[in-house]
Amino acid sequence: MSNLIQINKIRYWSGPNQYNLKPTMWIELDIGELEHRPSNLLPGFNEALLSILPSLDTHTCSRGYAGGFVERLYEGTWIGHIIEHITLEIQHLAGIPVRRGKTITGSTPGIYYVTFDYREKESGRTAFESAVAIVEAILAGQTDIHAEPYISQVSELYFNNKLGPSTEAIYNAAMERRIPVERIGTDSTLRLGTGIRQKSVQATVTSQTSYLAVENSCDKEMTKHLLEAAGLPVPRGTVISTRSELVKAVIQLGFPLVLKPANGRQGQGVMTNLQSVLQLEQAYNFVSREFPEYTEYIVERYFTGQDYRFTVVGGKLVAASLRQPPTVTGDGVSTIRQLIAIENTNPLRGAGHEKPMSEIPLEQARGFLEQASRSLDDVLLEGETLCVMSSANLSTGGSAKDVTDQVHPSYERLAIEAAQAIGLDVAGVDIISPDIRVPLNSQEACILEVNAAPGIRMHHYPAKGTPRDVGAAIVDYLFPSREEAAIPLVAVTGTNGKTTTVRIISHLLRTTGQKVGMTCSDGVWAGDECIDEGDCSGPASARKILSRNDIEAAVLETARGGMMREGLAFRWCDVGVVTNISEDHLGQDGLDTLEDLRKLKRLIPEVVLPGGVCILNADDEGCIAMGDHTDGRIVYFSLHEQNPVIQGTIYAGGEVWYLAEDGTIMYAADGQVERFADSREIPVTVGGLAKHNIANSLAALAAAHAAGLTLDQLRQGIRTFYPSAEQSRGRFNLTHIQDRTLIADYGHNPAGMSAVYETVAAMPKKRLLTIVSAPGDRTDRSIIEMGKIIGQHSDLVILKEDLDLRKREPLETARLLEKGCIDAGISQDRLITVPNEYTASLHAWKISEPGDLILMFYDNYENVEKLLHTLEQSSSSVAVDNSTKVKTSAAPAAASSPEESETIRMASTPLQALTQSVQPAKGHKHG
Repeated sequence: MSNLIQINKIRYWSGPNQYNLKPTMWIELDIGELEHRPSNLLPGFNEALLSILPSLDTHTCSRGYAGGFVERLYEGTWIGHIIEHITLEIQHLAGIPVRRGKTITGSTPGIYYVTFDYREKESGRTAFESAVAIVEAILAGQTDIHAEPYISQVSELYFNNKLGPSTEAIYNAAMERRIPVERIGTDSTLRLGTGIRQKSVQATVTSQTSYLAVENSCDKEMTKHLLEAAGLPVPRGTVISTRSELVKAVIQLGFPLVLKPANGRQGQGVMTNLQSVLQLEQAYNFVSREFPEYTEYIVERYFTGQDYRFTVVGGKLVAASLRQPPTVTGDGVSTIRQLIAIENTNPLRGAGHEKPMSEIPLEQARGFLEQASRSLDDVLLEGETLCVMSSANLSTGGSAKDVTDQVHPSYERLAIEAAQAIGLDVAGVDIISPDIRVPLNSQEACILEVNAAPGIRMHHYPAKGTPRDVGAAIVDYLFPSREEAAIPLVAVTGTNGKTTTVRIISHLLRTTGQKVGMTCSDGVWAGDECIDEGDCSGPASARKILSRNDIEAAVLETARGGMMREGLAFRWCDVGVVTNISEDHLGQDGLDTLEDLRKLKRLIPEVVLPGGVCILNADDEGCIAMGDHTDGRIVYFSLHEQNPVIQGTIYAGGEVWYLAEDGTIMYAADGQVERFADSREIPVTVGGLAKHNIANSLAALAAAHAAGLTLDQLRQGIRTFYPSAEQSRGRFNLTHIQDRTLIADYGHNPAGMSAVYETVAAMPKKRLLTIVSAPGDRTDRSIIEMGKIIGQHSDLVILKEDLDLRKREPLETARLLEKGCIDAGISQDRLITVPNEYTASLHAWKISEPGDLILMFYDNYENVEKLLHTLEQSSSSVAVDNSTKVKTSAAPAAASSPEESETIRMASTPLQALTQSVQPAKGHKHG
């Protein structure tokens, strides 16, 4: 890539994203100096582009009619937008069904975010790179530019890497039924469903298929024995392994004969209607030479008739096809070899199983023609039609005609009984018959094979007749309904409170005995087991839970970062929760405004299933607006009884959860309002002081109720969730040590910090010491705003630094926080900078006094644990009496190191003591 146009980032959004519910490629493009040269200022550019890709004149662009894009070209549009359209057109011409694209102008001049549909990422990326190459070649003045090489390359990548027709049919059927489906690896394996309900298919072999049945079907002699034992008609035959045994087989069976590998597949090496010993020997020589992997062969009687494929799924006949071998028609000039080559250029034909029909294999055709004393170099007369293969198998170039509606019930029973005899749930039964429309005559018809992994493309793409959706039949066999396929999925997004809300919902669901999978910003849990640590609020972590076959319900935190990285890990959810939306992470990846952030988070309401439930914060106007973008039933929650949305919903008979003016949590539905619980009795609300956790509890209660829990189950469950490191790690974790209160929380934006300070303001304290840093990827304005909030509430501020500076200079964020603090009126002498987080926390402890409250906005919670462990190790004794009041020894004097301080014994305050002791402060200047 030249320096003219630079690709900065490429992201493959495989799941729903802010631009599309389908896979979308997102590219950050830097067009450099071309920012000042739109298409109307590039002499000759438009004419050259349209001569290379004339079909661009069909693009409607935003104008909604063909030719709209060309109008934009001549009026003047920018290179990023032009590349988007070229990318789509190259994919379209390569046979890839894509339609949508959108280009967004970045906040930095020259930066554009180009998004477009893709079906397979290698071909999608190559199409984009090809578009860039074409543009740069035109701008460089090159005149010999052709689109065809780019189109061919993209087409080849697409068909080599995409799902084959059979697997794709199953995938599409699952999507149509809203059944979760995911390709595993790069082969033809699909996972359908989620958690404990999931099943899988590989090609058309399902996870319900018996391994022994597959083995038996692959052994053609064993297949014959099983069919004979069931009284089903099969041709007489014998197994040979050497050429010398051919004559013995002829004496035993007579003519005509069929020769085929005993363990063959997809019609490989099948030679039919052999009428003489010479033909049989020629067939043996050809097959043994071309397919040396086979060592045993079946010689059996050849039945005269037509070749039919009956596909049975779950004990039912779902499709039948007449299979016909490939033919070519002469023109009086071309050789048979040339005619085959011409037919193989048919766009419906491709290598292997990539397209509806396969290419005709030239070498197998030569072997067949030799039997008929013909050569590939023979020229057919004009209009002369010649069969060039003995096998009608689609894998060897055959075609199919649908005959499902013509099948006589006796043949239907025969196919079903054959599948049952082998033990297959999905089977392709090959039958030779002169006519399947009349009752079965076992002297004229027989079963040739029973296939364990039948290709179904012949039924989906018949050369003649009605297509049959066998993929849908397989999905319906595996899952009669979506409910039997997918475990309940609760997705939670928002700016603040996501992690706590996820933890509460997960806790409530676990109280019913379910094994719940949970992802959040602190890790991944399968039941009580933590299977991953760190920020796990993205799609990769979600997939870990959804793919486990022991999970009965999933609660997934869905954060901005993961959405922007890959989109969602799921297409649908049963319950979607949006806690709130405030400014955070702006100025990144094209998210520059609060409205951009709202649109991104709106994804969760958009993927709620019809019949599902969307939980929205009625105190947030951005959340309220999301109600217009969901198919789910809306349930609102609010901290304000008189909220007009709440009151209006109650009046309309809708469902709401809200906080009454007396502190009672209320629930209303169908016009009936009832008291649920006193918020002060819910541990996570810290005696009713933590309003943000009341909001989180309301959202969680609404979600768990939508997931099926009764109000009584919710009452019992919510009272056993504590703001402790064990249940809510890093979220308002509170400890009393030596007449000091330590609170650890992950406040990382202005709204989150304000919520914490609102709670702390009502708690008794002598002084408030804040240990704080700011994430470097926030805007300067946001960091300064955080500093103002800190300065308004703190008596002493210790500024530290995150380990990951996120492209900031050392102490840059600390200086911005300091500016905000000073703007809020705090004096310089009450600002201390200690860059290392653990050292900063330890310093705060050393300078603290009895009665102080130390608030730690941490970056890495392990530093909080390290501090508490250090204090515990250097402690003396603390007694906790039966009334749960914590007694501590006198506070030590500040020491230069933990080893020099007096010993301290630490204990976490039981919730009952906490809610008794934490009352609004009186007379404190920050209270």
